[in-house]
Amino acid sequence: EKDQSESLLLRSLSPTPKIILKSGSPASKTYLLRLENVNPARTIVQPGTFQAADPHSILLSVSLNPGEERTIQVQPKDDKNYLDMVILGDNRNGYKTFSQIISQINAVAPVFVIDNGDLVFGGEPNRYRLFYETVSQLQVPLYTTLGNHDIRKNGRVIYTELFGPPYYSFDYRDTHFVFLDSSRGWTEKRAIPPEQYRWLEQDLQKAQGKRIYVISHIPPTDPRSAQQPNTLPNIPGVEKTDYFEALMDNYGLYKNLNHAFPDKAEAQKFETLMSKNQVDTVFLSHIHSYFSFIKNGVRYVISGGGGAELLTDNSYYHYLRVEAASGKNYLEVVQLPSPPNRLQDRYIAAAQMFASSIYKEYTTTVIALGTIAALLLVWILWATRHKWWPGLRFLGIWLYEVGKFAAARFKQLRHK
Repeated sequence: EKDQSESLLLRSLSPTPKIILKSGSPASKTYLLRLENVNPARTIVQPGTFQAADPHSILLSVSLNPGEERTIQVQPKDDKNYLDMVILGDNRNGYKTFSQIISQINAVAPVFVIDNGDLVFGGEPNRYRLFYETVSQLQVPLYTTLGNHDIRKNGRVIYTELFGPPYYSFDYRDTHFVFLDSSRGWTEKRAIPPEQYRWLEQDLQKAQGKRIYVISHIPPTDPRSAQQPNTLPNIPGVEKTDYFEALMDNYGLYKNLNHAFPDKAEAQKFETLMSKNQVDTVFLSHIHSYFSFIKNGVRYVISGGGGAELLTDNSYYHYLRVEAASGKNYLEVVQLPSPPNRLQDRYIAAAQMFASSIYKEYTTTVIALGTIAALLLVWILWATRHKWWPGLRFLGIWLYEVGKFAAARFKQLRHK
């Protein structure tokens, strides 16, 4: 019989993905694999070879006989004796700042990048498309988790299709990474569902003896003082009602709300679980600023400076560079140009950012509405010309006569 072939598209959720193929075909079969989210320039495949499809994808061809099974191990060429990674959060519609961060990441060339939520402002397909186009410029793998903005407008479904499951984990060197989905914790009373807690407890127990990093979006506790209670979880259908979504979109109205888990009992449960399992660091975002503190032996780092609007006092655009060697854990905050800390400057910068992002996300609609507005203005001016044209004509004649008089008087004075 002739060889058969099958094409598969895979996305890596680990620096060291393992691909296991087993042929169930009665004839020999060739599998054409495209593996996304790897760096071809720093990738090793054992056994076999690969071709680079683009800066973040490789192509593999594997031929199997009937019933044959083969395991392919993919791993990075890591010429460093320590883990080097970049972490950021809340980039969403700050395309200009986010692009600057990507350029700097490519220059630094870490092993991988982590984006801990609010990848997009809303979950519409065009916004995810723009995010995907932007991060396609990255030359290193990207691992993500969900933020509260990412799940709007049925965004959870689109995220899963593009980036995989909402929670997962992997090991790299002597460090265990856990990615959690706390995106519900802004508009629902429970941030993390019970089934995810069950998975998390088992996963953390298996990782004992390793350094453990937990990555999520919404912090269990808001480190800021004098925050108002978050009442959004008490509003039924908040994500489905356009009015309340518009209310949430206006950051100025809710920036002083508590940005932690709505349920204090759940927050205590989460923090107890982190301490009990000796988690090294919990990386979070959601608050558009930077905070780092120790609680019950666990370091909590909030980094929400990836490009979203900055209205919190003393906040700035930034990302984190983490270097972790055996027994050491070094974190550097890399700051980018940011608007001044004066409130009016920050609102002006936020308005400019939103205007720019709306044009970028809805270019056709904005151009169409602008054209309609311009035509409407022309029609109004034409329809009311009998009212404004005599006055405009009089003004023109008056300016002309004033100009003539001024020119003549100037000549007289100059002659004298």
